[in-house]
Amino acid sequence: MQRTVMTSEGPLPVPSPEHEWTVLFFVTEPGIGDRVPELGGCTTGLCSARDASARFARAGARVLGASAHAPGHLAEFAAGRALGYPLIGDEDLLLGRALGVPEVRAEGRALFERAGVVLDRTGAVRALVHPVPDPGRHAELVLTELERLASGA
Repeated sequence: MQRTVMTSEGPLPVPSPEHEWTVLFFVTEPGIGDRVPELGGCTTGLCSARDASARFARAGARVLGASAHAPGHLAEFAAGRALGYPLIGDEDLLLGRALGVPEVRAEGRALFERAGVVLDRTGAVRALVHPVPDPGRHAELVLTELERLASGA
């Protein structure tokens, strides 16, 4: 699977042709925890990826965040948290569905459950990290999968 997606920083190819791995952090909706507490933790999960950026870089991975929103909705959020990586606005859920990301219904619409997807250079899904019960460990769980893949296990 190779496609161009709209992000908070403009169009980008998925997977990244310059990286061995492309890692997508899917979240329900930044800020939804204020309205639907059981879905909270998006900011924490996305920030965990930001905080582990050096480890992802050493692993040869391009990090992207994703949620079921228009890219413009996410640009301010990304900038305000200095994420250091773009957020994909997958408002039609096509990318997430193509990758097998589980969904949840909230406030009358479909959203993605918290998950991590690791793609290789060809766009093949090499790992789907789900469930992610602790958003603070989202990046750590994905890094564990990257290490497993890099070791050939």
